[in-house]
Amino acid sequence: MTITVTGHAERDFVPNRCTVVLRVHADGAAREEAADPVAAAVTTVTDLVTALREHAHTPVKRWSLDQVRHGRHRPFNRDGKKRPWVYSSSASITVTFTDFRAVGPFVNRVAEVDAVTVAHLRWWITRKAQARRLATVRDLAVRDALAKAKGYTKSLGYSTFHAVAIADPGMLGLPPSPGAPMGGPMLRAAALPMDAAPDEGPELVLEPDRITIAADVEARFEAS
Repeated sequence: MTITVTGHAERDFVPNRCTVVLRVHADGAAREEAADPVAAAVTTVTDLVTALREHAHTPVKRWSLDQVRHGRHRPFNRDGKKRPWVYSSSASITVTFTDFRAVGPFVNRVAEVDAVTVAHLRWWITRKAQARRLATVRDLAVRDALAKAKGYTKSLGYSTFHAVAIADPGMLGLPPSPGAPMGGPMLRAAALPMDAAPDEGPELVLEPDRITIAADVEARFEAS
């Protein structure tokens, strides 16, 4: 008797990286009114990150600054007439942390800088760590398939079974389960909005979003 089953498993893991995304933006009636606040904010944030990077056990893995961009547009009033030019300047800064204890104080500090907005935090797992965790989840998915095959073998009145094939989803011709992702493993994580961060106080402690890693396998067994 041929038995074909699917195996599924998923587990939640704590991330080992957090990337803070900062947006810097200012408008003004003149180029300098927009450019100067952005330049000052970029300098302040750069100094803060540099100070953290100089620590013996720095919590910052890496950081980046997009080129400061300048632009202008001319709005219209309700009568359709052109209004004076509005100048704008903007930049984007990302800072990736390995020590999550430093994230809260950093967010509080930069949120107080004029022209700076903490857009969001992205919790994630590095590629090597992800591969190790995925291997664990795939093993659990195989065990789930084995348990199903064992149950079917017993229900059919057979005494033994052995595997003849194991594959990623779709490779053995089984239809996908409702809601199941195509292509094997799946990662899920949510970004943390930071609109209310400045009101949390100087001792803001941020809990990382756990990341769900899921895996599906297909397996075929011969029971006798």
